[in-house]
Order: sequence, then C-alpha cells, then structure tokens
Amino acid sequence: MANLDNAIEPIDGTISIVTPENITFRYSVAGPFQRATAFFIDFLIRIGIIVALLIATAALGQVVGEVSIGFFLLSNFVINWFYGAVFETYMNGQTPGKRMMGIRAVTVDGKPINAMQAVMRNLIRTADTYPLVTPAMFGIEFGDSPVFQSAIIPTFIMGLIVMSMNKRYQRIGDLVAGTMVIVDQRKATYGLIDVRSPAILQIAALVPPTFRADQEMSQALAHFVDQRPRLSDARRREIAAHLTEPLSKELGLPTHLDPDLLLQALYYRAFVSDAQQELAQLTPTATVQYHTPAQQPLAGYGQAPVQLQGYRQAAPQPLQSPGRPPGRPRSGGTLR
Repeated sequence: MANLDNAIEPIDGTISIVTPENITFRYSVAGPFQRATAFFIDFLIRIGIIVALLIATAALGQVVGEVSIGFFLLSNFVINWFYGAVFETYMNGQTPGKRMMGIRAVTVDGKPINAMQAVMRNLIRTADTYPLVTPAMFGIEFGDSPVFQSAIIPTFIMGLIVMSMNKRYQRIGDLVAGTMVIVDQRKATYGLIDVRSPAILQIAALVPPTFRADQEMSQALAHFVDQRPRLSDARRREIAAHLTEPLSKELGLPTHLDPDLLLQALYYRAFVSDAQQELAQLTPTATVQYHTPAQQPLAGYGQAPVQLQGYRQAAPQPLQSPGRPPGRPRSGGTLR
C-alpha cells in the first residue's frame, strides 16, 4: 500500500525534487496562462524597443544615410533572438515579463540556469510557435499585399501540445535545454523565536541530552511555535497534547507537564545550538514543583503548568539567526 501511495503523482502543479542530501524541495510549476502572459508582456516591451529604434533610425538616416537601416536591421535581429536569453542569463532565469508574473526558469533539478541553457531554450522557441497562419485567415487584408498572405502569425499549438504531455509543463525549448518554469514563491523568512522563559527553560532541562529532533518533528515544532500566538490557550493545549502524550513517555518526562510549554521547550532544544551550555548555567538554582492550583484548573489536565522558583529571569535578548526559516535546519542558531 505504501508503494502504491508513493506512485501517485500530484495533480496540483507541484513537483518534488530530492537532493543528494535527502532533502526534498517542492516547486509549483508555472502553467500556460502565466507563461503566456509573461511572454505577451515581453512582446510589448520588444515592440516598444523596436519603435524607439525606428525613431532613432529615422534621425540617424539624415546624418549617416543608408547605414542607419543596417543598424536597425541588426538591432532588430538581436532583440528578437536574444532578448530572452540575455535577460534570463543576467536576471537569474527571469525576463521583465517573468518577473512581473512572479515566475522563473530553472533547471529540472531546481538549480539556476546558465547562459547556454538560456540561449538554447529561447532560440528553440520558434519550434513552439508552429503552426504559423496568415493574417488573411482572420480577415485581415489590405489589397493584394503579399505580407497579409504570408504565414507570420504564431499559434503556439505545438508548444501547448508538448507542455500538456509532461508534468513539468515543459515546452520543446525546455526539454532540449533541461529547464522548467516555476512560480517564484518568495515568502518572508523568520529567525528563531525566542521562547525562553523560566518555566520553559526548566522543562528543557528535563529533556534527555540525547534528544534529537528529526526533520518532520523539527518542522512540526517550528510550525506550532510560529502559529501559537494566533491560537487561544485552550486550542494550543489541545493541539500540543497530541504530540506531547507519546513524547513524554518516549523521553521519560513527567506526565503532568503543560503540553504547550513542553513543545516550546522541545523547540528550544531542537533549534538552539548552545542550549545545553545555557541550561547548565541556569538550572542549578531551579526547583520543580507540581501542585494543584486553588482556582479553576484547566479542563482535562489534573495538574497546573510547571512552576519555577528560585530563578531570576534575564532580560529578553534578540536572536542572532534572522535568516533561518522555521523547520530548517534541525539545529539552529545561537541565542546570546
């Protein structure tokens, strides 16, 4: 059954790439609509540049004569054939149109494309535009001019057919260059959240020194600590209890610890690299007491959260790892 589940491909345009370090990255593949819109924006930009060149050619023609026509033809060739390649090379897989649409060209293994790949995928774009049709097919005619009888309008049917036949939505140019276009999801990254408090530090001291959080547990702890300010106290403990009940037995911890505080303590132990040294300095003066409060105990919990006595809490200090997102890596930065 497990093998069958793994064989099922996602249908939401998301692909997974596993690195040699056994780390999985997920990308949202850009669909035809996003790519077509980006192409149209780049097309308008190219038209604007060509119009500017025409105006410059007319001005230069009065000075240098017919040489200005050669300059225009050469410039027009470079713009039409190398516009995308130059921008994708120097803008990390993006053209102005792609940047406006929030998409980016990368290799099939998720790495930035190089100049050769950028040139190949753009030069072969012509194959994706076929078949070409004439303006006369759409009723666009102006006398007997041969321009309107020539097949000059691209339909991109070939590119759409090829894109529909692979899960990465790769057109012919992408298949040849080994590239794909993904949605450039830029999310704000947050550093370690400072969860240090007397009660949390004391519970963290009870966790065995051999505790190591694997990747799934690290992500779960980071997600819980990140989302807990948006939850009520009762909801926090309800969610936390599902994890802390089996963890308490596995780690040999007291069964009456507050589940919310316990998950924060495990987060502290999982992500702070010098947690052991810090706890060694703080715990000698700490004592643990479990008692039943005189007023309104929490429903479903016979004991109150752990109380810490004899500890002097230090002033809050900023974290030194602002660039690490939740869940990566397993052991985080240093709290100083």
